[in-house]
Amino acid sequence: MRRQYNALQCYLTATISAIFLIFALTCDSFAYADSPNVPDTEDTLTLRGAVISDGAGLPLTLDSFNGLELRDSVDEDGESNGLELVRRAPNAAKALGNNQFAPGELELGLVQWFYLPHDVVNGKHDPKGKGLPAYLNATVKDDHDTARELRKRDEDFSKRAMTTVYLSLTTCQKPLANVTNPQDGFPQLQMYVSTSKELQQPGPGKDDSQQDMHTAVGGHVGITIDADSDVFIGVAAPNSTDYIGSYKYQIAASIDAFFHSIVEDDPNLFFIDADVSSALLVTNNLTLSESNSSNYRQWMNIVPPYTMFAHNINDTALEGLEKSFCALDELSQMGRISNSTEVGMTNRGLGNKPKEQFYITGLNQSSSYSGLLAMIGNSTASGNGIIGGGGKVWKPMNFTTKTDDNCAVLFNLTFCSEVAYAVPSNPKLSVDKLRTIYDDHAAAYYQNFNYSLQQIQCNATQESMFSLAVDCDDCASAYKQWLCGVTIPRCADYSNDADYLFIRNAGQSFINGSSLPDDSPHRKLVATNKSRNAIIDEQIMPGPYKEILPCEDICHNLVRSCPSALGFECPTGDLVASSYGQRPLRNETGIITCSYLGAVYYLNLGVRMGAWGWLFSLLVMGVMYLM
Repeated sequence: MRRQYNALQCYLTATISAIFLIFALTCDSFAYADSPNVPDTEDTLTLRGAVISDGAGLPLTLDSFNGLELRDSVDEDGESNGLELVRRAPNAAKALGNNQFAPGELELGLVQWFYLPHDVVNGKHDPKGKGLPAYLNATVKDDHDTARELRKRDEDFSKRAMTTVYLSLTTCQKPLANVTNPQDGFPQLQMYVSTSKELQQPGPGKDDSQQDMHTAVGGHVGITIDADSDVFIGVAAPNSTDYIGSYKYQIAASIDAFFHSIVEDDPNLFFIDADVSSALLVTNNLTLSESNSSNYRQWMNIVPPYTMFAHNINDTALEGLEKSFCALDELSQMGRISNSTEVGMTNRGLGNKPKEQFYITGLNQSSSYSGLLAMIGNSTASGNGIIGGGGKVWKPMNFTTKTDDNCAVLFNLTFCSEVAYAVPSNPKLSVDKLRTIYDDHAAAYYQNFNYSLQQIQCNATQESMFSLAVDCDDCASAYKQWLCGVTIPRCADYSNDADYLFIRNAGQSFINGSSLPDDSPHRKLVATNKSRNAIIDEQIMPGPYKEILPCEDICHNLVRSCPSALGFECPTGDLVASSYGQRPLRNETGIITCSYLGAVYYLNLGVRMGAWGWLFSLLVMGVMYLM
């Protein structure tokens, strides 16, 4: 009886299982699917009206295939095509989402795998978000032109059969040196990429005809590929006996734009000036639109969108990681914006266009730093799910702090608002006190000039005007530029031996109490024994310093712009050399050899100076040589 019962039980169980499986395979509404992030392969077998058996006539259970699974196949219209037998992704691989980064840690000599599923590759694009105001040229009148162009690009992009996939990797931490002086820098991470289902774990030693290898530079890899199916990625850490430890990194994929991005050909950050412990830097123009445009107002009123990093050039912690936002964020000495950094929007400088300004404190005396402009995320949002959410890093630039403690960076003055550079100072005076002394002194002189200008017939007929080319407003502007430039001199280290610098105040003692010998020729000459303005020696008492002389063309511009009745004249002969400097026709070094308001080091070497900058330079040179 027991035997009959067991046979009957087995027969009923097999019959019910067969009926259930046939019913499941023939019913379109039945769906058995795993995560949509698992890639299909060429091992797919469609099961329509067929029963898989083990060869003995018994149906197999759904999980009996090692590495295979059943999935409901759906066409592009959403209609079911029946169940498919698919190969699972390699167990070691991690799926990436669109605009999603995955952190990783990797020992030397090992490989980790990732893949971007085909449904992400062929999926919907993420919304771009608000973003920054457009960079517009001054000739652009319609702010909507840019938006229309972007929409057109999106429409053209959507017509493509293939999808552009953006892959990026940034190294956040590097292994430690195992020897005193490694011959080469640490071995950079490598990214192997395959779109072949025959090679789902790309990496060292695999078939190079089915994979591409890319080595990180500065801790960053960014590549694009065209794909319409799964993308397989291997991250490899080369072997090295000179290093120990592991790498930490971030890897991301996107069908919209790079999650981690860099700008290799433009620092977009320029050095204005420094003293012994602080530095003032500024971005290039963020737009060239006119001051009365909505685009201009958007930039000036925006929350400062950029950040910056700075580290001593002798610091090796970031060596080889200069292009990695996560490494800069973790290891930079002056990371992001902190209490030691003051930021703000400004339109100071040539052209008076919107820029972002950085004032960094807490620096070391007589030290060289590497500065990098950066953006957290896409400036308005960051992190996973955000296009460009991994940040952006620009090309590094270098700057150096001063040696002597009698120059101080001064900016944001009330009257001389265009002044932004190091001025003769005394460490006993606060920045606020220094600002008041210089600004009030210049404002008082300007008031006297204004009284004289009121005696001129500015609102007169053309026959009575002093010039048809300029008016009283031009004269007032030229005088203010000249006044602020000469009453607030630009200070340099006394120890600086550049030939364009001029010695001032040699008759006073240095800040440390020492002084020049009594027989020094600099103490015998009036021009070098004292400062340009008596107020500097009397109220500030900086001791000996060197001055970057004002550019001669600002004096000529004053004479040209104002009526002769005011009696303005520029010095001639030997007096010129002690009063004004010469602006070179071609400044290929980017060094400031004479001072003018808005002067920025290396700006003429920038890639986006704009038409106004070159036009201004040409006009200045023409005026200088015509006068």
